[in-house]
Amino acid sequence: MESDPDLQHNQPETKNYCPKCNAELHIRSGATGAFLGCTTYPACDYTRPLTTSSEVQVLRILDEVCCPKCEGDLGVKSGKYGMFIGCMNYPECDFLVKEDDDDDFEPVDCPKCDSGELHMRTNKKGHRFYACNQYPECDYLVNQKPIATPCLKCEWPIVVDTGDGEKQCPFCKLYVD
Repeated sequence: MESDPDLQHNQPETKNYCPKCNAELHIRSGATGAFLGCTTYPACDYTRPLTTSSEVQVLRILDEVCCPKCEGDLGVKSGKYGMFIGCMNYPECDFLVKEDDDDDFEPVDCPKCDSGELHMRTNKKGHRFYACNQYPECDYLVNQKPIATPCLKCEWPIVVDTGDGEKQCPFCKLYVD
């Protein structure tokens, strides 16, 4: 029995090959999304993104407000880390509207490097964390809101608010009042 040529796909199959070991690359899924990875993993750890575009897309221009730095238009944009509001005159003007949901948070001195402060940040999934503003020189961070109160047991300079009304030392894990 012969196969019907009309039923066959006329498009050639394009396969991608690993530049390190010449094995075939397959689509894989990870925490940051889909990517191409070598089929011989873990022997070969080659990966590359599916898309090469890391451009920021403008979703909407906000006509009713202007940039406080250069008085240009502001726009709702979508980038690598999600949606944000930024100046349309980028890169000449680098103004961004920062999401400050925690208005009552005052930066706390970093207990690791003593020269930086812990500031609220948001990861690409939208979760808050508090990291030293001297990054990458200092990589200290905590996931809960830091409070400038020293621990009674180990004298670590901060404790964190666990969210259920309790405070805990991030260093020795002692709960404090």
